[in-house]
Amino acid sequence: MKRSAPFFLLLAASFAPAPLAAQGGGHPPINTIVVRHFTNANGMNQSEDFSKFFSDYICISLEKDKLASQVVDQDTIVPGMVPANSVQIEGKFLSHENAGLIKPGKLTVEIGVYRLSDRALVRTLTAETKFPPNGDHKDRVYAYYTGTAAAETIWDALKGVDLSSIQPQLPGSSPAPPAAPAAPTASPAASVPASTSSSNTVAPAPSSPASAPSPGAAPASTDELASVQLSSDPNGADIAIDGSYVGNTPTLIKLKPGPHSIRMTLPGYSPWERSIETAAGESRNFAATLEKTTQ
Repeated sequence: MKRSAPFFLLLAASFAPAPLAAQGGGHPPINTIVVRHFTNANGMNQSEDFSKFFSDYICISLEKDKLASQVVDQDTIVPGMVPANSVQIEGKFLSHENAGLIKPGKLTVEIGVYRLSDRALVRTLTAETKFPPNGDHKDRVYAYYTGTAAAETIWDALKGVDLSSIQPQLPGSSPAPPAAPAAPTASPAASVPASTSSSNTVAPAPSSPASAPSPGAAPASTDELASVQLSSDPNGADIAIDGSYVGNTPTLIKLKPGPHSIRMTLPGYSPWERSIETAAGESRNFAATLEKTTQ
């Protein structure tokens, strides 16, 4: 007897995001896209596995699109001049609606896109991604629908972007992270993420021109800054330098010589704080072991 396809498979196929349109010929406008694991906003409890799968499917979808020369995850070091023409994607899960018998589920995420060389804000996006009703909502399958759909939103926002036209991030300032509280006002730190991890995996470094400095600005030489590698166990902690948010662990930042305060926070764990003194050209490494709260 000939069997027809199960109803759920037909229904699920209707939710599979359409392939992203390929760019025209020529060199991709972005050198490297770094996709970080997304974190939970207050009240959300998406698992670490789901966050990893979600980010992986964003990587896979953007890689197929050829929007950038390469798409890598947060454990890949981006060396040399590559960050000047590269972006980092990060964000938080804001809300989740379960699927019903005939009603699709919905995941809402807020996404921040930053230029990798100086963390200048490129785009802030909110993606509402749907998944099939009564489907197999295990982490991997659930992440496939929502991560691939989020990638399409990211592609729409970045397909025509010119990173050299983005206003440089000034020393001492830091854009607010997606779905995060406003940072305190004054901050003497000049923090510039230079890579996303201390992993030994090294991405290729195709040639790419450095971004032009802002008119009249005299940015500090790399030799005049201290390199500070920050990591935590578990990963994904929010980092504040001198009261200003600079990213999530693990990451490498550049700081002006002098005193600085470091604070790492992660929901469910006690804050980790240190006061440090940096010198020009030195390299420091801080690995925080976060302790779970008793509540």
